[in-house]
Amino acid sequence: MGNYRLASVKVKGFRGFPEEAGTKEFRFDEPCTLLLGIQGGAKSSALSAIEWCMFGNKVANMSDTGIQERKDWLVRNKRSSEASVEVTFERDGELLKVYRCDHKRRGQPQFYYQMNDGSLHEDEAGLRVMLGVELPDYISCVHLHQEVINALLVESPSARKNALDRLMGLADLRNQLEGITRAKVPDKLREIDSQFNSIEQTVTMTREIKRNDLVRAENDAKARGIQQEKLSLNGAKVCCEAVARTIEGFANDYGLTSPTLPGFQILEDLEPFVNSGKGAVRKLRDKQPVLVRQTELLERRNELNSLKTNFEGKRNTLRELDGKIQELKNTHGDSLVVAERLRKVKDELLPNARNRLTTINNRAGVIRETLKLLESAKSEEMKECPVCQRGDFDAVHVRDHLKTWREEMKGTFALIEEEIRNLESEQTNLKGVIRQVESLQLQVSIKSKEVRDSTNAIATALKKKISDAEDPLVLVTQEIAKVDEDLAAIRTAVEQSNNRLNAMDDGLEDVRLIIAVLNLRKGIDDLSKVKDSPEYKKAGESRSAAHTFGDRIETIREAIQAVLRTTAEAKIKSTKTAISAIYRELAQRSDYPDIEIDPEKYEVMAVRDGESEVALRILNKGDINCAALSIFLALATSKDLTHNIASILLDDPSQSLDPAHKERLANILNRVLEDKQLVIATSEDDFGTHLRSKLTKKKGIYTMEKWTEGTGPEVKVE
Repeated sequence: MGNYRLASVKVKGFRGFPEEAGTKEFRFDEPCTLLLGIQGGAKSSALSAIEWCMFGNKVANMSDTGIQERKDWLVRNKRSSEASVEVTFERDGELLKVYRCDHKRRGQPQFYYQMNDGSLHEDEAGLRVMLGVELPDYISCVHLHQEVINALLVESPSARKNALDRLMGLADLRNQLEGITRAKVPDKLREIDSQFNSIEQTVTMTREIKRNDLVRAENDAKARGIQQEKLSLNGAKVCCEAVARTIEGFANDYGLTSPTLPGFQILEDLEPFVNSGKGAVRKLRDKQPVLVRQTELLERRNELNSLKTNFEGKRNTLRELDGKIQELKNTHGDSLVVAERLRKVKDELLPNARNRLTTINNRAGVIRETLKLLESAKSEEMKECPVCQRGDFDAVHVRDHLKTWREEMKGTFALIEEEIRNLESEQTNLKGVIRQVESLQLQVSIKSKEVRDSTNAIATALKKKISDAEDPLVLVTQEIAKVDEDLAAIRTAVEQSNNRLNAMDDGLEDVRLIIAVLNLRKGIDDLSKVKDSPEYKKAGESRSAAHTFGDRIETIREAIQAVLRTTAEAKIKSTKTAISAIYRELAQRSDYPDIEIDPEKYEVMAVRDGESEVALRILNKGDINCAALSIFLALATSKDLTHNIASILLDDPSQSLDPAHKERLANILNRVLEDKQLVIATSEDDFGTHLRSKLTKKKGIYTMEKWTEGTGPEVKVE
C-alpha cells in the first residue's frame, strides 16, 4: 500500500488569503507543483495552510514548533471573520479529506477528517495516527523551510540532534525519549523522598515540641498547686465532681435553679464540661441575690446623687440671679423708683433743657444778625436805631453791649448742652437697668420652675411630699447616707459570695490545665504510633513502588537511548553515500569537497582526504545551505522513514545559493521526483527557470503576484 500524496488544498481567510477574495484552490495532480512569484505573494501561506489544517493552532506556537518566527503568529487574515482550510490526500484511489475552521458554526465541527465521503471523524489524534506523523516530524521531514535548515546546521546541538533524528525516521524513539525526559521521573522520585523525609522530620519535630509543651504545662499545673497524681483522667474527674457539687450547693443556698452540667467520664468530655461550668458560674454570678441587691442599691445611689447635683446646681443659679437683682436695687432703687426717674427725665427735664437751649439759640441768632448789620455800616455816623428809628441811638455802645451779651450766652449755651447730654446718658442707663431687671426676672421665673421640678423629682424618688419649709437638698443627702449604710452592710455578703464563685472558676481552670497535660500526652503517644499506622506503611510501600517504577523507567530510557544511538549510527552509515553524493554534486568545493555526520557528536563535518572539521567553522552560508539540503534530501527520501506522507514541501530552498548551486539543485530535485511528490515555492526567477527546464516530470505551475490586502494574490495557472 502506498503513502498519502497531496491532491488539493482550498484556502479562505488564512493569513495571506483574505476572506473577501473567496476560496483559493491549489491542485496537486502532477508529480511536481511549482508556486512562483515575488516575496510576500502568499506562497508560504499556501504551504502553511496545509500544516495548520493538519495540526491546528499548535503551528502558531513557538514552543510546539521550535520556530522563533512562530511567536505571536496570526492564523486568521486581519480583514477576515474566519479562516478555513480543506486539504485532500490521495492513496491508491482513496481520498482523505481534512477540514479545519477557526470559527464555531452550529451543526458543523471546527475540525474533521473523512475517507471517501464517509463518516466525519473529529479525533485529531486519529488523523495523526493514519498519517504516521506529529507536528515536529512534519516540520522536519515533510515541510522544508529556512528554520529547518537552521535547526540542522545553525541552531543548538540539541536542536540539530532532534532534527536529524526525525529526518532519519527515529521520531518515535526520540519522542519516547523526550517524553521520559519531560516526565522528570528522577525529580519526582526526589520530591517523593523529600516529602516522605519531611513527614518523618515533621513527626519527630512535632513530638519534641509537644514534649517541651508538656513540661511547661506540668510546671504551670504545679505552680497552681495541682499535685502530680491529679494530672490524670481520674484526677480530672475528681476535680470536676468537686466543682459540680460546689455549683449545686451555691444554687441551693441562694434559692437558685441548679444548672445541668454534662458528664465527664472520658477525656473528650472534659472540655465541654469546663465550658458548661464556666457558663453556669457566669449565670450564678449574675443571679446571686446579694449581688442583685447590691446592684439595686448602687443604681439607687447613682440616681439620688444625680438628683442632688441637679437640684444643687439649679438652686445655686437661682440664688445668683436673685443676688444680681438685689445689687441693681441697691444701686438704682426698686423698679418703681427707676421707672419714675426715667419718666421725669424723659417727660420733664429733657424737654425743659431743650426748650431753654432753643430760646438761647434764637436770641443768639438775633444778636448775630444785628452785629452783622452794625458792622456793615460806619457806627460813628449812625445816629438813629435801624429798627425803631430813635434819634438818640449810640451805635458803638449798642455794639459793645451785644458782644458782651453774646459771650455770656455762649457760656449759658454750653452749660445747657452739657445738661442735655447728661440727661440723655441717664435716660439710656435707666432703660438698660429696666431691661436688665426684666431679663433677670424672666430667668428667675424659669429657674424657679426648674427648681420646683427638681424638688418634685426628689420627692418622687423619696416617695414623700416636700413642704415649702423643708430643704430638698438635706432630705436627698440624708437618703444617700442611708443607701451608703446599706451598701456597707451588704458588701461583706457580696465578697463572700464572689469568693465561692471564684473558687468554682479556679477549679474549672485546674481542670483545663489537666486537660492540656492529658491532650499533650495523648498527642505524643499518637505521634509515636504514626510509623505503625496502616497509612504510614502504605505510604512507605508506595514510595518503594515509585522507586521500583523509576528504576524500570531508567532501564527503558537507557534501552531506547541505546537503540536510538545504534539505529542513528546505522542510518548515518546507510545514508552517508547519498549525503556525500548530493553534497559533492551541489556544492562542488575543491578544498573540502565532502561532508558527513559525526555519529558521536551529531555534528555536520566538512571532510577532505580523511581530515574533518566542523562545517560551521569552514563553510560559507551558501555551502552551509548546500550541506543542509543534502542532508534533508538524502534522509527525507530514505526508504526507512516512518511517516505515511509521500510529499515533500520546499519553501524557498534556494536561499543563499549562487546561480550554479541553483541549477545543480534543480537537477537533484529531478531525481527526487522519482520517489516523492514535490511542492516547491520560490520567489527567485532564475531558480524557477531552472525548475521549469530541469524537472522532466509533469508540473503544475501557479504564478502568484499583485498581492493586496483586500484581494490577496492574483493566482494564474499555467
